[in-house]
Amino acid sequence: MPISLYASALVLIVVAGISLSLPERAESIPPRKSFAQYPTTLGPWIGRRETLETVYLDQLMLDDYLLADFVREQEPPINYYIAWYDSQRAGRSVHSPRGCLPGGGWVIQSFTQRALPGVRAGHEPLRVNRALIRLGNQQQLVYYWFQQRGRVITNEYVVKWYLFWDALTRNRTDGALVRLVVALPPNGAADAADQQLTEFAAAAAPTLTAYVPD
Repeated sequence: MPISLYASALVLIVVAGISLSLPERAESIPPRKSFAQYPTTLGPWIGRRETLETVYLDQLMLDDYLLADFVREQEPPINYYIAWYDSQRAGRSVHSPRGCLPGGGWVIQSFTQRALPGVRAGHEPLRVNRALIRLGNQQQLVYYWFQQRGRVITNEYVVKWYLFWDALTRNRTDGALVRLVVALPPNGAADAADQQLTEFAAAAAPTLTAYVPD
């Protein structure tokens, strides 16, 4: 086994021991705007709000969320979803679409990461997870990322590491999942959908700072 693996394990053990020895502190929850105040117009896109069913709210245990369909001219609607948690302790945490989509019967045909040129989220260039999914004759293109405490993250394991580290060093575990979904025509190419989601992300990402604080 590589020496780096032993070194990483040793660091984790030491840090975990230190964290257990520290007195329990009240968690810091930053001030933010509620998604009830989120605009329903983003550039040329017009949004219509939706609500999650109680069964999903009970399972997800969200503190706040946005769910809306945004439409530009004659294009297919973009489903825009943001899940927000004041705290991701005591079993409450963001659910990754990569794990949830197969549970709904969707098959992930391809899964990659994609940098969106010229698009920034907070202080960082925006890089997203890109999933092409299928259910029967239906196809959808999904972009999602984790925006948490000033970071834009695509890897679920890195999300968990920073949750641990920020709880220890900043006394914060707040954060959000941002997901964009658009339907593709039957057997259609994803090029137009990629362009549509990229342009929507460019309009939406700058608005998130007040709702997903650094």
